[in-house]
Amino acid sequence: MIKNKILITLVIFSFLFLLTSCKSKEEISIISQIQKNGFVDLAIYCEKFDKIIIYDEGKYYYDNNKDEWIGQKIYYFFDGKVEKVINIRSCPADVPYGTIIYFYPYTDGKIILSKGDTIFYLTQIEEYKTGKLLRLENQKKDIQTWSLD
Repeated sequence: MIKNKILITLVIFSFLFLLTSCKSKEEISIISQIQKNGFVDLAIYCEKFDKIIIYDEGKYYYDNNKDEWIGQKIYYFFDGKVEKVINIRSCPADVPYGTIIYFYPYTDGKIILSKGDTIFYLTQIEEYKTGKLLRLENQKKDIQTWSLD
């Protein structure tokens, strides 16, 4: 009985650790900046770019290719070529495990940014027992905080 409880606790801890360890160093840095400053400037993650496109690829995951990343991706372009890609974790069924960020609003599944338009502000925080969803927009607004179960 005690062995089973220890095993279940270990499995749950391992699962939660794996979910949080999937974050890239850039994503961890973005989250840290948002929590500290209330905004993030995406330009600091790639020096050489002339356009940034944030794709919301999650909704296409089951339709096309099971090997695709199931969240948002930030693509940095220079002279029409991809210089850098940052994967942003998503959360299944909109219930986060840990802190998750998402960009808003999308037009045709993407947000296109020029070199002078790379700042995103924290506009909404959804707090769950298992984590937080941080919504980022390129228009500064009052931060709304929702506590959800």
